[in-house]
Amino acid sequence: MKVRLLAMAFGFFLVAGTAYAGPVPGGPDTDGDTVENAFDNCRDTPNAPQTDTDHNGCGDSCTTNIQCDINGDTSVGTADFNILRMQFGNSVPAGTLGDCGDQNGVVATPDFNFLRMTFGNSTGPSGITTAQCTPSSCRCTPQ
Repeated sequence: MKVRLLAMAFGFFLVAGTAYAGPVPGGPDTDGDTVENAFDNCRDTPNAPQTDTDHNGCGDSCTTNIQCDINGDTSVGTADFNILRMQFGNSVPAGTLGDCGDQNGVVATPDFNFLRMTFGNSTGPSGITTAQCTPSSCRCTPQ
């Protein structure tokens, strides 16, 4: 009798534990791209294809607005402006050190204007929550 009761209790906890193992379909879709928040790699910007070119857990739609994140801290801010200011007028490898607007290898007015337009933007948020991904920074640990 004790063994049967123990087996039933174990079975109950096993079923209860798997019932809440992750998100379930039928949740909200904040950005209206037909992908529910819990499965959306860019919750606040529509991106139905869910393209994530750099595989960081954050959709490309959430990272293109931080093209001028020169120092890599996941947001465009004063530190990025200072780097661009120091490199202004210099030739640099395309797409680096402040060449974030037109990415032509020269830090100039178009780059400054693009940084100005994206100032304050940051990555994400992603709706995907796993042990490997941090939704607020859209950074994932390779598996």
